[in-house]
Amino acid sequence: MRVLLKETLSPVEAEEYDAFVATARGGHYSQARSWSPVATAGRPLTVRWFLARDGGKTVGAGLLLRPQVARYLLAPVAHMDRGPVCDDPERVGHVARALVARTRLHGIARLSIMPYWTDAEADAVERALDRERFTNTQKADGAHIATLRLALGERTEAEVLAGGDRATLRRKLKQAEKAGARARMGTAADLPTLRRLHGELMSGQAMSQKPDLYFERLEGQLAPNGPAGLFVCEHEGDVVAAALMLRHGSVATFVLGASDRSHRSFSKMVLPFLAAIRWARDLGCTSFDLGGIPMEGDTDEKRRNIAQFKFDFDRTPVRLVSEHTRWF
Repeated sequence: MRVLLKETLSPVEAEEYDAFVATARGGHYSQARSWSPVATAGRPLTVRWFLARDGGKTVGAGLLLRPQVARYLLAPVAHMDRGPVCDDPERVGHVARALVARTRLHGIARLSIMPYWTDAEADAVERALDRERFTNTQKADGAHIATLRLALGERTEAEVLAGGDRATLRRKLKQAEKAGARARMGTAADLPTLRRLHGELMSGQAMSQKPDLYFERLEGQLAPNGPAGLFVCEHEGDVVAAALMLRHGSVATFVLGASDRSHRSFSKMVLPFLAAIRWARDLGCTSFDLGGIPMEGDTDEKRRNIAQFKFDFDRTPVRLVSEHTRWF
C-alpha cells in the first residue's frame, strides 16, 4: 500500500482526494477539504492530508488534525474526525494500519480515529480496529456515536410525515403554522443570528462557544451550489430559531442550531427542520441525519432533553463507530 501524509496536496492529489471522499461509502462532510477551514477556525490545529493507494486505486483518505502547542512545536498527538474514509468496511483495518505507520514517522505518539460506518458495519469496523491494537476511548461528552436518520428518497412530504410515530410532529407543525410562524432559507446575513442563538445555548449549558471565525467561514459553505443550507424560523418579526444543515453525498446532516429564549406557543425548530428536509430531498439526498443522540447509558439531562426533539422525526437509533485510540 502506498501512503502519503502531507501539508499540501498537489492539484492532481487534491482532485483524487475530493472525488474519493465525496463518493466513498464511509465518507463524511467533516473529512471534505472544503470543510477544513471551518473545522480549524480559531483552534490551534495543523492540517495534514492522508491518502492511501493499493494497486493504483485510492482506498483511504482523511484529514488529520494535530494540536500546535507553540509557533513551531506540535503536540505528539493527532486525531481524525469521522475518518479515515474508506469505501469498503473490510479495508478500514488495513488503511488504519498504514495510517499508524505513517504517523509514527511524523513524531505522533497517540492517534485517535473514528471511521464513519453504521450498525453491523460499524461493529465489523470496531473489531478490525481492535485487531490493529486500537482501544475504544469513547466518552459520553465526545463526538456522538448514535444518531437518527429519516429516509427521504422520492417520498412525498406526506409520506415522510406519515405514521403514528410522527403524530406529535404533525401536531407541532400545525401549531407552528397556526401561530403564524414561517420558515425560510437563510443567507450569509443570517449567520450573526445563528452565532448569537448558538452562543446563548452553549452559555446556558456552561459549554464552550464556537469562535466568531467559525461562523465567518460558514459563509463559503452557503455559496450557490455549496454544501450547506441555513434555515430560520420567523415569528412576529423575530427570528426565533436557526438550523444549519450540510450535504455530503446522499446524506444531509443537521450540524448545529438553536432557538431563542422567548416564550412562544409552538415548537420553534420544527418548521426549519421541515424546510431542510424539503431542501435535502429536492437536491437528491436519500436520507436526513438528525444529528447525535446520547449514547446508551448516558444520564446527562441536558443532552437527553436536546435529543428528545429529534425523536419526533424518527425513533430508531443508528449506531456509529466509537472513537478509537492507539498509543505508540
